[in-house]
Amino acid sequence: MSKRLILLALVTALSVVLGFVTFSPAQAVNVVQHGGYWLVLVAFVWFAGHLVRSLRDDWPRLRDLGSWWPVGLFVLGTAVFLHVQERHEFKIVADEIVLGSTAMEMHFEREAAVVVRGYDYASNFVPFNVYLDKRPVFFPFLLALVHDFTGYRVSNVFVLNGLLSLALTALFYLVGRRLGGPRAGAAAVLLLITVPLVAQNATGGGFDLLNMVMIVLTLWLGLRYAERPESHRLCGFALSGVLLAQVRYESALFILPVGATIFYVWWRNRRVDLPWALLFAPLLLVLLPLQYNVFKLSQASWQLNDVAGATAPFGLKYFYDNVGHALNFFFTFDGTQPGSWFVAVLGIFGVGFFVLTFYKDHREIFAGDPATATFSIFMLGLLIHTGLMLCYFWGKWDDPIIRRLSLPAHVLMIFAFIYVVPRLTGHRLRWPVVIGASLAYLMGATVPASALHRFTQENFAAGTVNWVGGFIRGLGSKSVLAIDNNSGLEWLLYRKSSTNPAALSQRPEAFLYHYQRHTFEEVVAVQRVAADLASNVRYVSVDEDLGPGIQLELIEEKAFSPAYIVRISRVVGVDEGKLLAWAKERRKLFESKKTIAVPATVDASQLVEWLRQLP
Repeated sequence: MSKRLILLALVTALSVVLGFVTFSPAQAVNVVQHGGYWLVLVAFVWFAGHLVRSLRDDWPRLRDLGSWWPVGLFVLGTAVFLHVQERHEFKIVADEIVLGSTAMEMHFEREAAVVVRGYDYASNFVPFNVYLDKRPVFFPFLLALVHDFTGYRVSNVFVLNGLLSLALTALFYLVGRRLGGPRAGAAAVLLLITVPLVAQNATGGGFDLLNMVMIVLTLWLGLRYAERPESHRLCGFALSGVLLAQVRYESALFILPVGATIFYVWWRNRRVDLPWALLFAPLLLVLLPLQYNVFKLSQASWQLNDVAGATAPFGLKYFYDNVGHALNFFFTFDGTQPGSWFVAVLGIFGVGFFVLTFYKDHREIFAGDPATATFSIFMLGLLIHTGLMLCYFWGKWDDPIIRRLSLPAHVLMIFAFIYVVPRLTGHRLRWPVVIGASLAYLMGATVPASALHRFTQENFAAGTVNWVGGFIRGLGSKSVLAIDNNSGLEWLLYRKSSTNPAALSQRPEAFLYHYQRHTFEEVVAVQRVAADLASNVRYVSVDEDLGPGIQLELIEEKAFSPAYIVRISRVVGVDEGKLLAWAKERRKLFESKKTIAVPATVDASQLVEWLRQLP
């Protein structure tokens, strides 16, 4: 065993050197881009093998259909419920389109990269320019697997999140049952589905649902390992932590409770167990520091300019303001926020009681039931994670784009409450009361709020992308070039060619060359249009105006609000001289950085008058 401890230390040191020292930032990015898929594949296959072996004792019980089919039906029904009220479409386009593009390249090229330029060539879509994104690669890897086994479709991401929804409700039941019995498991699942935000992410194309699944899966495997320390259980638990760390940027934080649990079990049993999977786990984590070099190569990757006054990604100075936004998210009662005040009240109470109990009885907890100690370690990890997210410069949980960062906090609140209930009361009706109250809130508040879609419809960027996506699907196999300043990556996701006005102004001769030779069956332009309600004038922003040299014919137009319209037009003619003159002026404008953006909101008095004049 001493030899294996030395080997673990050497492998860890090697991992640190490889991750932080060996490669320059550019080299590190190249390693992740070309080797990331294969390293995640090794970790995933290794994890799956140990997971199956660790569950071998449960197979006989699964063959007894009469004992588990009611639970299975309940878990399936609650998972389906998450998909009833919400439409299956992109919700957070900045993440979801990029993740989908990375999965596309993993499927076709086994390369962790986003396509930013590609064209039809001999009836094949060929990527011309790609780059490594800052987002970890485990979710794109899973989506690429779905493509591998079913064929490439953009909609496969909704299939993946549908399967993850089922995994999430099953895992919530399993962890809840371990904390308080079968009824506690049912209560945990029902509390989960009262949160409209969960359904919003279950029906989207992002990685936040996978993050929840991996947190709860790792917790459940940790409870099993603490209950009966065996090599396969240890390896499954450790490798689950490795994969969890590669879902979201901050999920690497969960390496701490995983490591703390393993050391705790070793300490408790006075025995160090070092199977081979654990020995080489540090090497499987080397992608994390390597991919961090994306931020070193481009400080803009932090997006600090998107938030006024932000000077660093994390800081205590953001905490106070973010707590106010979090409270607004949890305790808004008009259906404009996808939160659950019911879960918030129970969860805040549960977290507070858990902290007091742990502070008072931590010695007894670690000397007693190892599963309870493991649960406590993970709750502390989730507390730290929640605190970190509240110190994030963009941590306003009531923001349409940022709400999803609260999902791990929901895991914390629900399980903290499930944990404390048996310690507060032994009454036989405790769980029926929680279940009944959850069902009442579900039908009285969650369903109406979800059905109204207020918190979804306010995201015009997502609405634009989904509407444009419907148009793209209607094109079928037609060869198209799109001039699109906002959803250009989406065209590439559907393996259609696209450019933008800025690129067009840089190389107008190249556009003319292919337009005159009819390289594409059709050239279309997507433009955002603003409306001045007082003067009844509609205008295209300077960023998206194509000038007088390109003649457009309107195909379709959609108003997402009185002052925000998206227009799809067909290019029906090009005046070479006027196009070249426009491109020259556009380049000057770009160099001076004087652009006129489409206003995000309309003057309140104009909107009031617009509402008053409705027929």
